[in-house]
Amino acid sequence: MAGRVHIVGAGLAGLAAAVRLAGAGRDVTIHEASPQAGGRCRSYLDSELGCRIDNGNHLLLSGNRAALDYLERIGAAASLSGPAVPRFDFCDLVNGERWTLAPGSGRLPWWIFSPRRRVPGTNAADYLRASSLAWSGPDDTVPTRLDTGTPLFRRLWEPFAVAALNTEIESASARLLWRVIVESFGAGEADRRRQSGQPRSDDVDAAGHQNRTIRKARAAAPARA
Repeated sequence: MAGRVHIVGAGLAGLAAAVRLAGAGRDVTIHEASPQAGGRCRSYLDSELGCRIDNGNHLLLSGNRAALDYLERIGAAASLSGPAVPRFDFCDLVNGERWTLAPGSGRLPWWIFSPRRRVPGTNAADYLRASSLAWSGPDDTVPTRLDTGTPLFRRLWEPFAVAALNTEIESASARLLWRVIVESFGAGEADRRRQSGQPRSDDVDAAGHQNRTIRKARAAAPARA
């Protein structure tokens, strides 16, 4: 197939598509209405604070394989940092309670049987009920498959779904959430440790990543942005 490929939108999806297409030898043009590329993933220099501010703290889990592959392709994987083992700190804004979610090292979720590793106020059966997501239809939303009145839903599944799927919980896909759970919590600790992280505090430079994307695309094939 020949001809120039036009990509509408220079968010992460558009930039990642441009790199892949250019790498395959295709001519690419990216169309973006905003003055900068990156979509919601961008940074800017705050003159009053004298430092670079990241527009949102982007947490990457093992299930975010496409995003991690994109960072590898543009040479920005080293800009991520992460804990030696996966630990997720939570704070309940309603009552101020804090806790740490500590998934286990294996693919079987033995950690749900430990009160010290799971969400306070929950039991192992609460987590096992989430397996109902596996049988979700293409139009099923998360609230139609999970009990929204439980502490586990309010304290884990709802914020996790909103963060991972980037949409309101009422319209979040139950089938897609199950895939994220399997590829993240079900991946085993070694895989999560290898593939989880967030931008380094001293290297939060979305603009730099975007520039590397354009250079990478241009190196492979002519591109306009």
